[in-house]
Order: sequence, then C-alpha cells, then structure tokens
Amino acid sequence: MQSSPSKSLRGKASIPGDKSISHRALILSSQVIGNTQIDGLLEGEDVLRTAKALGLLGVNIKRASSHTWQVQGVGVGGLSEPGDVLDMGNSGTGTRLMMGLVAPYPFTSFFTGDDSLRGRPMKRVMTPLEHMGIRFTAREGGKLPLAVFGTSQTLPIEYTLPVASAQIKSAILLAALNTAGKTTVIEPEATRDHTEHMLRYFGWQVETTKLSGGALSIAVTGHQNIPSSDRQITVPGDPSSAAFLVVAALIIPGSDIVISHVAINPLRIGLYNTLREMGASITFTNHRVSAGEEVADIQVRHSELRGVTVPAERAPSMIDEYPILAVAASFAKGKTVMKGLGELKVKESDRLAAIENGLKLCGVAYDTKNDVLTVSGNAQPPQGGAVIQTHYDHRIAMSFLVMGMASKQPVHIDDGSSINTSFPGFAELMNSLGAGITVATAPKPVLQKMPALTIAIDGPASSGKGTLARRLAENFGYLYLDTGSIYRAVGLKLIYSGKDPYDKRAAIDAAMGLSEQDLANPRLRQERIGQAASIISAIPEVRSVLLDFQRRFGKNPKGAVLDGRDIGTVVCPDADVKIFITASLETRAKRRHRELQGEGIEVVYESVLEDLRERDERDAQRSVAPLIPATDAIVIDTSHLDADTVFLQVVNIIRQKYFSSKIA
Repeated sequence: MQSSPSKSLRGKASIPGDKSISHRALILSSQVIGNTQIDGLLEGEDVLRTAKALGLLGVNIKRASSHTWQVQGVGVGGLSEPGDVLDMGNSGTGTRLMMGLVAPYPFTSFFTGDDSLRGRPMKRVMTPLEHMGIRFTAREGGKLPLAVFGTSQTLPIEYTLPVASAQIKSAILLAALNTAGKTTVIEPEATRDHTEHMLRYFGWQVETTKLSGGALSIAVTGHQNIPSSDRQITVPGDPSSAAFLVVAALIIPGSDIVISHVAINPLRIGLYNTLREMGASITFTNHRVSAGEEVADIQVRHSELRGVTVPAERAPSMIDEYPILAVAASFAKGKTVMKGLGELKVKESDRLAAIENGLKLCGVAYDTKNDVLTVSGNAQPPQGGAVIQTHYDHRIAMSFLVMGMASKQPVHIDDGSSINTSFPGFAELMNSLGAGITVATAPKPVLQKMPALTIAIDGPASSGKGTLARRLAENFGYLYLDTGSIYRAVGLKLIYSGKDPYDKRAAIDAAMGLSEQDLANPRLRQERIGQAASIISAIPEVRSVLLDFQRRFGKNPKGAVLDGRDIGTVVCPDADVKIFITASLETRAKRRHRELQGEGIEVVYESVLEDLRERDERDAQRSVAPLIPATDAIVIDTSHLDADTVFLQVVNIIRQKYFSSKIA
C-alpha cells in the first residue's frame, strides 16, 4: 500500500466498533441465558476468530445483518468440549480471554494461531490460572500451540497482577464466573475495565475497592444467578482506531473532522490527553452512556503540536497508541519522551523495534534507552519516502500510512492485509475524508539472466552476518560457505580417522583433501570437533591451504556467498559485492544471549557482553588483517534493524547493481 501527501481532511466519519468491547460482548453474551443482539460489532478478523471459537464450544452465534450479530447464550457452565483446535489467528486478546473462559470446564481445549501469535507470551495468563488448579502444556516460554486441561474443581484465588494487563485480569474474572467462592484480582495500576462494566450490564455483582497507594481490588463471586432475558448491546467506536483519524487530522493543515459514537472510557483515552497536552484541538461532544461505557463524538482540527513527556503510569491507558503517537511526535516541535514502553515488545510484533525502524527510514530523529522512546521533531514534515515492514502488525501499518499523508514523500508499507484485524475499510474511509491511500499489486520483476556473483559478508561476532549470508544464497540460488566451519571440517576428518590435531602433516593432508560434502556433516558442532578446530587453526600451513579452498569456492561458476572474517579484505578481495554487517556491542550481546537461551544454555548476559568485548579487542588488534571493512564494502549497522529489513536492503542493493529491478 502507498500513502501520498494529502490536502486537508474534512467530513464526518463512523469507525468500526471497539475491538476490546466486541470480544467481551461475544464472550459474556454466551454466559447468560437468552438471546443477545450485538449492534456495531467489529467484524475484524480478531473478533471473528473469537466468534468461531465460541461456536466450537457450543454457542449459537449468527450474523443477522451488517455489524449486527445474535448470540444465544448457554449460561455459566453451559459450554461443551470443542471438537477442533481453537485457531485464534492473530488475536492475543481473544486467546487470553478464551483461555480463562474454558479453564473451569472438565475438558481439554487446544489453542493455536498464526506465526505472530505463536510468538507471543501466554505464561502471564497461565500462571494465575495454574493457581486456580488448571494445567497446561505449551511450547517453551508458554507459547502457542498450547493445551488447557480444565477442571470443574477450580479454586478461588486472590491474585496481584505482576504487570498492568486488562487481559490477565479479564481471564481470571472469566474463570471466576464458573468457580465456587470469591475470586479477587488486585491491580497496582488501573487497567481497562471493560470486563467489569459489561459484567455489571449483564447483571453480575462485581465488587471494586480502592486500596492504599492507588491499587484497586476487583472481586467476583462465582455461580451467580443471572435471570434469563433477551438483551441488546451497541458497541461504541474504538478509540484506538479513531486515533489514526485524529492524528491524521492534526498533522494535515486545514483539516477539520468529526468522528461519531466513540468510546471515551477514562482508562482508554491516555493518547487524547497526551495530544491535548501537545496542543491538539480535540473536543468531546454529545456525551452519553452505552452498555455501561462512556461515549462521545470527537471533533479534531489541525494543530501545531509541541513535544511533551509522557509518564510511564499513563502507558496502560494508551499502550496500543504509541505507534501513532510516535508519528504525531515526528511533526511536533521539540522532543516527545515516551516512558514505560516495555509492553510494546510483546505485542503483535516487537512494536518498539518496528516503530524505531519506521522512524529511521522516514528520516525522523529518535533515541531509545531501556523502555523509553524519545522522538525529536522540528515542526516540519518528515522526509518519508520509505518502505515500511509491518511484520503483520495492523497498528504499525496504519500509523505509517498516516505518516505518508503529511510527509514530504509518499510512504509505502509492505503488507496492509493485517489492517483487517481491527479496522476493515480503513483505506476507503480515510480516502473519503481526503487521504490518498492506494493499494497495488506489485508486478513480477523481469530479471536479466542471473549472473554468477561472489558475495562477501564480513562483520564482528553476533552481528547477523551468518543469517544474512544464508538467506542471500537461498534467494539467488548461490552456494553458501560458512568459513568458520571449514576448520571444524578438517578437525572432524582428523578425529574420526584417529589422527592427532597437533600432527601438522596430518592436518595439512586433511585440509588438502577437504570437500564441500565435508561441510555438511551434522557432527561438525560436537564440542571435541570445536576443540580440534581451535588447534589446527593455529597452524599457518593449514590456514594457507584453507585460504586457497575458500578462494576456489568463491569463484564457483554457480555463484557463491561467503561469510566470516576477512572475507572481503583477504579471502575474496575481488568479490563482486562486499557487505560489512555490524551492530553495537550491547545489541550483539543481547542477540547472542537470546540465542544461547533458545538453545537451553543458561548464561549470564554480562558474561556474554564481556566475551564479545574481548573478542572485538582481539580482532581490532590483530597484526595481520585486523577486522575492518574493505574500502569498497557497504557497511550496514543493524543495531536498530531486524533480519528481514537487513536482507531486503542488501537484496535491493544487489538487484539495483546487477539486475533490472529491485524488491520492496
């Protein structure tokens, strides 16, 4: 999708129903006896996944008309064992709430989702439910797919939230509905209270008590007697979705729009309070209450914004809106400091990293330290002109489309399909107000005959050079050589032929007999092979033989990609493409630490950091061929880039130089 600079936005808009309220409307309608009509339901993919999951649990749900649904409730205890896996797509909210709902039932429920959802943490919900007597089987780190082994003998608990999360709170409260006794959730910081509002609307008694220090206690007694009745709910517009229209109107000169029937729950309008502090003209009119939720129309006019500091305690009320706030801050005058953003790292994507990458590509100055993001604006439109990777995150996609409406050059996003999870018809609605968003199918590139290139990838340890080299080889159909593996291959030949690695003649002969097939042996990673490799790598004659091997490999007529050290300076000084991949020491240490943990190796981060620091010093001080980029190498700092972005950048560089097209 492409978003081009727009003239003023004007008109009145109705936005899709609130996603959080839509999930809860479906779920809680299933837990009362009677028919509930839900008007304004968000018909995004996330909510539809919840509807489908409830259907598999025996709840009769049907679409009566556009955005109007009928739910025939089965009451507390009325769910039946699902006959299939509950595939929640990309919906983290739906998954966590449904885990709580099925917990107090004596059957097993299996949950899965798309690639993004399977990478998100569920342990935070599993832990309190385990206290209630539920068992789980899940992937490492409590990730999907997982199985919920429910029980009808759940125990009431008192649980203090370790992080501010309405999803954890709601999962516990939903489990409490079918649990004998009183279950209490204590939240040190107030979180979205849609579940409590809707429980009361349906007739449940919910006890809310303010505690010292600003904490809140929410208690529900299970097995309450809720009378059978037909009900009706109108889901208000989603303030998180309205945020994209609001910021677009603020940053495009001459804009004046009204967004009707939007939820303005005090725990959901942190962004609006922040924007007002920045000087935004935002007015709430026509206040009313719908199904227990405060609702209003929102009028927004273009405004000159200024930077502010957003306190960490405001994060729970605007956690989904930081991507679009970062866009607004890009147009403001001065620095906008956003604190307490740790939760962004476990959303649909690592949103903090995605925001950073998008800002950088669009020419916006920013800085990150721990969980604080600082965006520096100069009251001028950013450059834009970038292709943003969305990582299938709907809020990243919409935020940078808004950026493109007022930046100097159009902004592209790689994939807009994720927008349907929360805001179907987003592009059409924005265009009706005056935006210029276009959807295009990229034509297949017409490539020249593939030349056989030699690509040299250098860089320090844990910079990402190996990952990049393997992907480039696969992409272009070239051969790949991890030069570090050749010493292991020689060591393996010696060990498994009963030779001593210290035997120079035997080591030279093994090196001279090395073949590409030797590099594919799965035993290369054995510890004793690594020890032998360290010994033979110190023999100059062996290094000379293996240097010739690497150079022959690099001249393969099929094309070759080599990664390691000194590839572009010593091994293949005439390589067609030379890339030097680097990153800050701290970034590389974090990557290596995560990698080791993923392999089940317990290691302290500080020790990984110190090891890499020592290796960097040794590489820089080598008397022969110190680790430096070749003079004609392209240097890429990956500190704030993910592997996909680095890969796409390098592929574009190669295609621009040698082929007739590039990729986005």
